[in-house]
Order: sequence, then structure tokens, then C-alpha cells
Amino acid sequence: MQSSVEETTQASWHSSSVEDAFEGLASSASGLSSAEAATRLATYGPNQLIGAPPVSALKLLLDEFRSPLVLVLIGAAAVLVGVEFVAEESGHLIDAGLIALIVVLNACLGFSQNYRASRGIEALNRLAAPSATVLRDGVAEQVDAKVLVPGDVVLLEEGSRIPADGRVISSIDLSVDEAALTGESLPVRKNTQPVSADAALAERFCMAYSGTVVMRGRGRMLIARTGMQTEVGGIAAEVQTTESEPTVFQREISRLAARIGWAVAVLIGIVAVLQLVTGDLSLLETFITAVALAVAAVPEGLPVVLTLALAFGTRRMLERKALVRSLPVVEIVGAAEVICTDKTGTVTEGRMTMRRVATLSGELDTQDIALDAHAEPLAVSLLVAGLCNNAHRHPEHGYVGDPTETALLEFAVHAGAPLDEYERKGEVPFTSERRMMSVAVQHPVAADGLLLTKGALEAVLPLCTSIRTPDGVSPLSDEERNALLGQNTGLAGQALRVLAFAYKEQPADAPMAEEGLTFAALGAMSDPPRPEATHAIEAAHRAGIRVVMITGDNSLTAAAIGREVGLDGEAIEAKELDGLDEAELKRVIDETSIFARAEPRHKVLILRTLKEDHDVVLMTGDGVNDAPALHNADVGVAMGIKGTDVARDTSDMVLLDDNLATIVAAVEEGRRIFRNIKKFVNYMLTGNLAEVLVILVATIFGYLPVTAVQILWINLVTDSGPAVALASDPAPQGAMREPPRHGAVLGRSMAALVGSVGVVITIILIATFFVGLRLWDLETARTMTFTGFVVQEYLRLLVIRIQEGMPIWTNRWLWASVSVSLLMQAVILYTPIGSAAFGTVPLGLEQWGILLAGLLVGFAATTVTGKLVVRRFGPL
Repeated sequence: MQSSVEETTQASWHSSSVEDAFEGLASSASGLSSAEAATRLATYGPNQLIGAPPVSALKLLLDEFRSPLVLVLIGAAAVLVGVEFVAEESGHLIDAGLIALIVVLNACLGFSQNYRASRGIEALNRLAAPSATVLRDGVAEQVDAKVLVPGDVVLLEEGSRIPADGRVISSIDLSVDEAALTGESLPVRKNTQPVSADAALAERFCMAYSGTVVMRGRGRMLIARTGMQTEVGGIAAEVQTTESEPTVFQREISRLAARIGWAVAVLIGIVAVLQLVTGDLSLLETFITAVALAVAAVPEGLPVVLTLALAFGTRRMLERKALVRSLPVVEIVGAAEVICTDKTGTVTEGRMTMRRVATLSGELDTQDIALDAHAEPLAVSLLVAGLCNNAHRHPEHGYVGDPTETALLEFAVHAGAPLDEYERKGEVPFTSERRMMSVAVQHPVAADGLLLTKGALEAVLPLCTSIRTPDGVSPLSDEERNALLGQNTGLAGQALRVLAFAYKEQPADAPMAEEGLTFAALGAMSDPPRPEATHAIEAAHRAGIRVVMITGDNSLTAAAIGREVGLDGEAIEAKELDGLDEAELKRVIDETSIFARAEPRHKVLILRTLKEDHDVVLMTGDGVNDAPALHNADVGVAMGIKGTDVARDTSDMVLLDDNLATIVAAVEEGRRIFRNIKKFVNYMLTGNLAEVLVILVATIFGYLPVTAVQILWINLVTDSGPAVALASDPAPQGAMREPPRHGAVLGRSMAALVGSVGVVITIILIATFFVGLRLWDLETARTMTFTGFVVQEYLRLLVIRIQEGMPIWTNRWLWASVSVSLLMQAVILYTPIGSAAFGTVPLGLEQWGILLAGLLVGFAATTVTGKLVVRRFGPL
């Protein structure tokens, strides 16, 4: 039976006739018997999507402890615990406990932000109809959609969600909204005629697909594929099997942590060798010195600072209507180099709007003129638009129905057409073969009725024998026919959907003969661009970000919309990418900003090609068809209002207002966060390097200038508060006029700055230590060095803000945290409990004078050093 399953799921049913489909699926117009359906259910399995095994909360929590930086911290804590049980003096367990507390706090913050179940498959399941009307034993019955099998005949009606993929076997004005699957903005008219085997998904007019919605008409379909074999199932499988890559930021932090870990190992080795050579310290003292070096080298507060900074970023982005689903995304958005966006509902409003009414006398822009419902030929055109129409106005939900017809009805109502005065008497429905629709209406006080017709000009114009003008009705000449055809072509070339309006007067009881009509006007509609989309694209271009539009619509529409929103160049159909070699594919994608008729595989292909030359590529989307691309993008951005559940749950960021301008705001916020993170790294690593060098130099002479607990205080408490406050610094002016960043967090210029400034601070504090040691004693020298580290870091904050061009005193949170930290330092120096806990002594005026004099020299020296580094190595 396996071969028959494969044949069923792999067959090109869209190129088969209805008769061949029945034969291939061993079914008939009356459907399957209940017994046969049960047999097939056992063979094909239930009609549902199979999700990937969910990631447990425990695994997500444990993953937070796999960071190299966190592992280094855990190692330092383990060493401190070892010291506690080897050394005669106690207190190291407190140090180890503080480090452990920081590690746990960081893990909890990361876990709470990153915890989200893999709900993409559940969302895809919700796209499948929960129930369906199927023919079993020749009788229609309502069944659970999960029990549908290939060969079942399903009845389709307006508003029903299609439960599986299948061949349309009957169609009465059947239109299906496939935007969520193909990106096609308009409902697709379905018929029973086979198409070519290589037809694109959006052009398989004889097929209906799982998760799409019947917008109009009714019909029947023969189910061909169920569950994971459907088009939606293929998307689900692709999303499951595609592994997420670490972001650029995550890779940078991992490299930084690895470098710090190697540095710790090397420094400890150097100290051990020095002590073996000099023999000034005992083995235990050497071990304690190594622990102090490890604590000094590892920026214990950095994981928490980074986590909190990113968490603050998520909050700020949420305030700007961007919901971030993963902490690293906050920063990585700011590095965006390319934004790949869908058209329908993202660049455009996602709804049809009447734009123009055209006659041989000229074109009327519906948004720029005051429409007069009594002027001809506009008056009769409004009647055609509003009455030859099956949409309706709902008191709560507004205009409901086919998007084209809702646009026409809204236009007629807004213009004041007297639609309520007419009664419909009959209808000749639209079909894809006729390409038009007619209705007969009667006014209660008129003797005769009206036959109103709308449709494609090519279908309506041959039925017209006269034309309505402001001067009345006159015969329709060949010149006028040609002029109307030219007008139609011109409007279509502007990505407008054009319909012809015609009518005739006839007795109310006369047959509805669509002949001898009077031409009234052309109506032109479009799915208009969002006003904010144009501004967003302009802002993106100013920030050096390339915008690429990928849509399922035709190339003419895509190009016209692109021109309106500032995307230049011609649109190409995505199928033109098929078969290109790697070099040519890269060239075409690099030179093209608009891709039309794109299928899901094309979006992923474009993304992967772009990612070869760009660090960060964003992808926006709202439909099921966008899920693989959203998953493959560095940052997948889903629409929160019009987006499907699967798009939202697969994305990294959700726009709560479906506004492209929100992406620009998120990019600005991401750039702000990255600048602030670089300030963290500058601030913290400079201090940590100085700590290491001071300990290393002093160790050579047989001294330990600061204890491990003092270093821990500096790194965890004194550093963390002010550093976290830096997260509230606003973005510098001109941040959105700079190109996207390409440098690492610790790039060449930053490394040179950290190294040079660290050396300057080391010289100042080593001098302070030995002056204190010479004039007083070891405890006083240590206290001066310990306090010098604290105060110099706050002076370092002043220097950094000056270098960044930031106002010095505007960040009240920063200076509040500095004030609190200085107060706590005073408590340590001048209270018995503080002095006992940290091994300090009170400092007098003489000690403070020497200390502050050295620090002021350091302030001036580090300011000059920073300017020299930037001049030599470039911007940080």
C-alpha cells in the first residue's frame, strides 16, 4: 500500500482532469463509503500536522548555564569553595555564594525572557478546519477534519476554511483567499480546468489548499493530500527541520568570554611560575593570589548587565509597538543591513480601495475630489458599483465580502449613492469564463428597471452599443472603443485593477439579456501602500539599510507599488531565479529590489543568498507562506494584527501595529542598545584589565594589593549599578544616518583603547599602592588601592560620556547609582562592620589627597589616550 500512498501524495493533480483525478484516487462524485474511508484513514493517518518534540522548560533553563562566560564564573566559584576548605581563614564561601547568586540571577532573567513553547506547529494546526462537510456513502455529513482522507469529496461554501489539499471538481462562482499561503492579495477564482504541470502554486486555479478560506461562491473538492503531505504540512516540516543559527551578537559574546577564559588560565600560569621562581609566597598564598586574579579577570557583572540591558531594550521596544521574543534580538535588529518585506498587508494596507473613475472626458481621483452622486455618468456608475455587488455592510465588522466588491460598495456609500432605494430582482453571477456579473434592480417609483453590469472591459465592451456622457447617451463609435481600450491599458500599467461599468433600462419583468448595454465608466482600484511604509523605507535607506520586497503578486503590480514606496528598478518573477548558477543568482539578487510571484522556496533562496554577504537580514511577513523565511532570517518580523498565528509564533519580533515604521524604530533602539553595550565593555574591561595588571605587577614584588573579596565588590556591586544605568542612555544624534555596523563588540579600536587605558590606570594605582605602602602599612595601601579602583571607574564614566558626545549630567539614573555606590564605599571604609568584612582601614585627609591627585592625573591621561586611539585606529 506504500507505493499507492507515494503515488497519491506526489501526483500533479492540478494537471489532471476531473475524470483522471477520480480514477487516480479511486473515488467518485458521490465520495467514499464509510468502510473505505476507515481503511484509508489507517493507511494515510489523520489529517493533522505533526509537531516537533517540545523543548522542556528544564532544558531551556539548563541552556542558560552553557555560556562560556557563565562557565568561567562557575569555575571561579568552585575555586573559592576549594580555598575555603584548604585555607585556615574563612569567608571565601561568601565570595563563592555571591558569584553563584549572579550566575543564577542571570540564568533566571534569560530563561524568563527566552521561554516560549514551540507553538508554530500548533498554530499551523489551527489553520486546518476543525470540521468539514463530506460525502460519505453518497450522503453529506459533518465530520472532524482529522478523519478526512484522499478520495473524500468535500463541500465548500462561502466562509468555510478548506481542510486539506484537493482537486476542485465543481465551481459556482468559487473564490478562495490564498494570501496566507501564496501572498496573492486578491481572492483566486477557482475552476475545474487542469493547468500545466509546472504552473506556480498561485496559478493552480483548479486546486484548493488546506488553511485557505472560501470568500465567495460554492463548490466541491476531491481531497488529494492530507496532514503533513499538504502545502501547509510542507511548510511545517521545513520549519521543524531548520535549525536556528546563533546571532552575530551571541557569537561575539561567546568569543569574548572564551578570550577571557584563556586569559585567566594564562595569568594564573604566569603567577604560578613567578611564585615558583621567587618563592616569596607560600603555596596557599599563591593559590589565593591566583583566585584573586581569576576574580579580577572575569567581569562577573557582565552577564547580568548584558541581560538587563537587553531586557530593558525589550521593554522600550514594546513601548514602541515591537514585541521581541528573544533577548539577543534587541541588539541584533540594530545591525540590520537588509529588510526583506512582503507586499500585501505590510507595504500595502491589505485591502482594495477605489482610486479612480475614468471616462473619455477624463479621470476623477476619488480621494481628491468631492463626488457628486447626481452628475452623469458618475451617478449611474455609483449604482453599478454599489448594487451589482454581493458585499454587505455589517454594523460591527464594517464592509464584509470579496475585497473588490467591498471596495466598490464602500466607494458608492461614501459618495452618497441611493442604494437603499433599489430592490434586486435577479442576478447573473460572475464566472471566470464570463469575467463579469449583472443584476436586475427596480426602483419602487420607476416604471422600468435597470440591468447593471460590471466586469473586465474586454468582456463588457463588446456588449455595449452606446456610451453615457455628461451630455447624454450617444452611439459608441469604434474610435471611442479604441480610446477606452487604451485607457484601460494605461490604468492597468499603474497596477490598478480595472472594471467596466455598464447598464441599460428595461422592463422589470424582462429577461436579463446582457446586450445592448450603455457604457458608463471605468473603475480603477488598488491595494494602496501604507503612508507610513514610504517613510519607513526612506528612513531605512538613510540608515544604509537595503529594502527588498518579495511578493506573490504579479510583476506589474509589484513594480508599481514599489515605485510608489520608493523601491526603484524593475520587478522580476522569482521563477527566473530557478536554474541560475551561484554567481548569476548572487548577481541578480544583489541588483533586484522587487521579486514577484515568489513561492516559499524562493523567499528562503533569496534570504540565504543575501545572508552570504550580509551579517544581518530581517524578513517581515504575515502569512503561512512566510514561516520558513521568517525562521531562516536573522530576525523574523511578523505582523501582529493581520499576521497568521504561525507567522507570529515563528518570528523573533512581532509588530503590534503592523507598521513598517515600527521596524525603523526598532532598528534605532537596537543601535542604541549596541552603543550602550560597547560602553559597558569599554567601562568594565578597562577596569578589569587594570585590576589584573595591578595584581600581576604587585605579585612580582611579593604583594597582594587588593583581596579577592574587594575585587568581587568592585566587579559585582560598584560596576553593575552604573553600568546598568548606562542602558538608559538615549541614542546619539545621527544614529539613523550611519551605515549598519560591521565591527565586533570588542573590535580593533576598542581593544586598543581598553589595553592602553588599562595600562594608564595600572600605572596610577600601582604608584598609589607603593606610596601607601612606603608611607603607612599594607592595610592602608590596600585600602587606598581598593578605593582608587572604585573612584577611578566613576571618573572613567565621565571620560566615556565625553568621548561619546553625550551630555555628562543628563542621565539621572547613572549618577544616582554612582552616588549610592560611593555612599556604600564610605560605609565600608568608616564603619567597623564594613572594615572587618572587607579588610579596610579609614582613610585620612593625607591619604585622600595623594589618592585624588593620582586619580586626577589618570583622568587627564585617559582622556588624551582615548583621543589618540581613535585617531590611530578609527571610531570605537
